[in-house]
Amino acid sequence: MPGESESRGSAGTQAKRREIEDKEMPFWDHVAELAQRLRVVIISYLAALGAIVILPANPGSFADLLWGQMNYRPLVSAVLEKMREDLLPSGVTLIGTTVEDPITLYFEVSMVIAFIVISPIFAYEVYAFVVPGLYAHERLFLKRFVVGFTAAFIAGVVYAYYVILPITFRILFMFTRFIGAEQVFSVRNFYELVFLGIISVGLFFTLPVFIVLAVKFGLLDVGALTRYRRYIYVAVFVITAILTPDPTPVSMSFLSIPFIVMYELSIFVARRVKPIEL
Repeated sequence: MPGESESRGSAGTQAKRREIEDKEMPFWDHVAELAQRLRVVIISYLAALGAIVILPANPGSFADLLWGQMNYRPLVSAVLEKMREDLLPSGVTLIGTTVEDPITLYFEVSMVIAFIVISPIFAYEVYAFVVPGLYAHERLFLKRFVVGFTAAFIAGVVYAYYVILPITFRILFMFTRFIGAEQVFSVRNFYELVFLGIISVGLFFTLPVFIVLAVKFGLLDVGALTRYRRYIYVAVFVITAILTPDPTPVSMSFLSIPFIVMYELSIFVARRVKPIEL
């Protein structure tokens, strides 16, 4: 039939084009391109890290430092102060338990901020490396996946910062009062817990995106996701209990319930996704 012959002809043309492109760019050329793009990412990261380590919160304070006036306040210090004001309950004191704690914390935070700053560069280099080998519909799916992943991760970060972490710290410090202990804690332990909570909850929120991706590539079946949802929910509660240091089920519930909602939404979306035949 004419339709079948045209479809076969189109598929044959695409296959030939892909074969020609592969021949035009040998394996070692791909490796060289990958190395070049990694070089751009690494240089960008080191430059951002160096700038953030010395960047002042107030541009005028850097000039004061050059003139010998001690009004210099780094940007990292402002970020840490903001987190402390937002998340640390009143009456709690943070101390450096070891001599190297403050400087270690300073550089750890600088590294995280630097990665956030250069993340668009990293995303672009990955996209530019992958896209030439994809067809139009594959590029569209990749864009949707990136948008979905980014939106889910940002939603998880915001939810962790404004909901999960404040509740968790209040409950933890409440137990400190219950046992009559002084509310004095390690500054490094506090901020590492903050960043660990933000990143882990952000990634946790992206799991439904990967579920849809797995259905798209035929690695998961929507029927199986529906049949075994009870076991998945149990696993979710176990994982959230591990992620949240809160000994009560409060923080665990605040993290598990949104994921269950997103899981049901991912099943709804996956039912409308046409799997790719590998």
